[in-house]
Amino acid sequence: MDAPFSSSLSSDTLQVLTPRRQVRRGGSSRLTEQRAIAQRAEQDRRKASERKRDRREQTVAEQATRPIERSARRQRGYLIEDLIEAYLQDQAGGNRSPKTIAWHRISLKLLRVFLREQQGIETIEAVEAADLSAWFLHLRTTPGKYGKQRTARTVQSYARSIRAFFHWVQRQGILEDDLFKQVTFPKAGRPLVQIITEEEFERLLQACTPPGKREIGPLADRARTRNQAILWVLYDTGIRVSELTSLSLGRVDRKKGVLTVLGKGSKEREVAMGRNCQRYLYYYLDNYRPGEEELAEWGNAGDDHVFLSETRSPLTKDGMEMLFKRLKKRSGITGKRVSPHILRHTFAVNYLMNGGDIFSLQQILGHEDIATVRHYMHMTNAMVQDQKRKYSPGDHLSKHMPGPRVTRRRGFRASRKHHQEPS
Repeated sequence: MDAPFSSSLSSDTLQVLTPRRQVRRGGSSRLTEQRAIAQRAEQDRRKASERKRDRREQTVAEQATRPIERSARRQRGYLIEDLIEAYLQDQAGGNRSPKTIAWHRISLKLLRVFLREQQGIETIEAVEAADLSAWFLHLRTTPGKYGKQRTARTVQSYARSIRAFFHWVQRQGILEDDLFKQVTFPKAGRPLVQIITEEEFERLLQACTPPGKREIGPLADRARTRNQAILWVLYDTGIRVSELTSLSLGRVDRKKGVLTVLGKGSKEREVAMGRNCQRYLYYYLDNYRPGEEELAEWGNAGDDHVFLSETRSPLTKDGMEMLFKRLKKRSGITGKRVSPHILRHTFAVNYLMNGGDIFSLQQILGHEDIATVRHYMHMTNAMVQDQKRKYSPGDHLSKHMPGPRVTRRRGFRASRKHHQEPS
């Protein structure tokens, strides 16, 4: 006997039955619910497909209108003032030092004021190579902030800042051409590096002792010992003034005789000290640097800076400048600058004169580019020639040697009596 009709139908077949046939099979409520679920799923699928199609059409429309928007924005122009702020913000985000950002801000302000007041330019697209050349000339021919004429190195420094800014603008896709390829970049001759002689360094050490009987006592001894330690560290290591003022106790390794300094770009490096430098520095730290109780009384508890001021606070760059002005006046040195940077130059020259090589000097000074220290090599060569002239064997012969003598009218003229041709 054949099976009942209902048993021969699969579940898939039951789902597509009409409502009337579903009622006949006795599953009206269950099949109606399944149908509703299927309808909702179909509606969701259609809505998702429509949203996907709308997003695709919107993307195509945006891509089609983007060149038009870019062109319209170019016509309006990018304000130089807005780009400067964006550039400085990018520099700050790149962890550039506050000093570097301040340098860019000053340079860019000078350019912006010149373009607006002298050239009538507000947007970056309107700047041409001739405008940059005119700005370089303006910097050279007009006085600076304090009424003094700007040096060639100052003009070149401003130009380097502006070049970095325009390269950044070009990387943003705002400018297509490099304007600095169309202008002559300002040149600056390298000035003669001044150094401190050994005799002048001894005079600076003696100047650390305040003159007069009124300036004696524990505080005067502390100032003298601290100042002598500062001079020795700068003279013997060549570190920067910012590296010295930020030096902490934990960065002084007495076992190795090494200072760990924080240089430009937050880069650390180790600098070795000589025996004399260590002796003066450790004597100051062990006997005269304020202790924790004294620092707490002055409200500076826990300060670990090596060199402290009279107020028991970290010694600053301005404080160092005032200190060296006093030392120069007391020492009687004239005709040259006396500053921490001059001691840095002195270290570099003496290092090469004593047999050091230029590559290790680059590492000690913390320079990234070897070209930065090459001028020390040129200076040592000139000093060698001066020493040769001073101690020339030919000029220190005790016996007078016959030869040409100097006359006012003809210069060198051979002596008839004593002249001998060199063999």
